[in-house]
Amino acid sequence: MNREHIVESFFKKDHILTKEALDFLEDRDVEEFLNREYKNTVLMEADFIAGIRVLKNLIHKPKETTTEDFLQFYTSKYEKLRKIIMERLPKDYVSLNKLDSSRNEVYVIGIVKDIKDTDKKIIELEDPTTTMSVIFDKNEKNIEDIELDDVIAVKATAAGKVIYGKQILFPDTPLRQPVRGVGKACFISDIAVDESPMQTEAVFKWLETEDIANVFVLGKIGDIEKFESLVDEYCTNKNVVVSVVGKEFPSLAEAFQSRRIISLSNPAMIEVGGIKVMLSSRMDMQKIKKRHIGKSDIVLAEDYLVIEDVPDIVHHSSNEPTIQNYKSITLVSAGSPSARFAPVLVDLATREASFVEKFK
Repeated sequence: MNREHIVESFFKKDHILTKEALDFLEDRDVEEFLNREYKNTVLMEADFIAGIRVLKNLIHKPKETTTEDFLQFYTSKYEKLRKIIMERLPKDYVSLNKLDSSRNEVYVIGIVKDIKDTDKKIIELEDPTTTMSVIFDKNEKNIEDIELDDVIAVKATAAGKVIYGKQILFPDTPLRQPVRGVGKACFISDIAVDESPMQTEAVFKWLETEDIANVFVLGKIGDIEKFESLVDEYCTNKNVVVSVVGKEFPSLAEAFQSRRIISLSNPAMIEVGGIKVMLSSRMDMQKIKKRHIGKSDIVLAEDYLVIEDVPDIVHHSSNEPTIQNYKSITLVSAGSPSARFAPVLVDLATREASFVEKFK
C-alpha cells in the first residue's frame, strides 16, 4: 500500500499519522494496524511498536492565547477534577450559590482562590456559580497541604454567607491491588551525557547484556548526538522511551534522528507490558494525591496536567535516587550524575524495584 492510501485509510478511521508513523508503516502490513483500537487521534510511531501504547503525549501548543482560551483552560481543570472527585467520592454535592443558613451538613467542590491565616484558616472557594469563604480550625487534617488553585471537596456546615469546614477531601487515587505486567524495565533520569560520559557508556554497556525490553530516560540528556549513538550501539533489541525537559512545562517531545528512540512530551504516559507508566520531571506524592502535576507554563485547549488515568509507575526527576510507593503506585527516580546516580530496575511481573549502582 502506498503512502497516500495509508494516510487515506487511517483518515477514514478518524486518525491522522505523523511523518514518523507513516515512515514506520510504509514497509509493513498495514491491515494489521488498521484493525487495532487507538486512544489517540494523532498517531505517532510509538503507537505501532509492539507492546507500547501511548496514552498521553502533547503534540501541539498554541502560538498565542486569548482571554477565552484562559477561561477554557482553567474551567477544564475544574471540570476534570470535579469528575474525578464525584466518581471516587459519591456524595450529594451542592453548588455554592445554593447554600443556605440551615446549619445542615453539606458537601461542596471548588477551586481554592485564596488562603487567609487568622486564628482560623479561611479558604476562599470558587465554583462556576460563586465564591464563598470556608472557615477551618488550624488543626484540621490536610489543611496545611492546601495550595492556591487546588480543586478540593469539602464536608461542611452551611451557615449563610460562610460555611464551616469539617473535612478536606482531595481527588486522590483509589485503594487497589498492584497491577502486574510482564518483562523488566530500567528507569534513568537526568543522564547528562556531557557531565559523565564514562559512567553513561558503562550504563549502556550494562543494558546491552541485560534482559530488559524497555528503557525509560527522563530529564536532561546533554549531548544528544552522543546519546543517540549509545542507543543505536547498545539498545538494538530494546524500546528506548525518552521524555526530555524543555524550556516550558509541559514541553513537546525532543526531535531525535535515531529510529530506536520513542520521543514523548514531558509529561507523558504510556502502557507497556500491561503497566501504565507516567513520565514527568515534576512529581511527588502530594501531586498524585491532588491528581494534578502543578502549575502549567503554557495555556492549552485544556489542562494537560490533570492526572486523569491512574499510573502504576511514575518516573520523575530528583537529585537523589528514590523508590517510593503510594496506593500501589511506584514512584522512581535515578537521581542525577551531579549528586548520586543509580538507575532503577523494575520487574513488571512482581513490581519489585531496586537500584543498580554497579555495572558489569
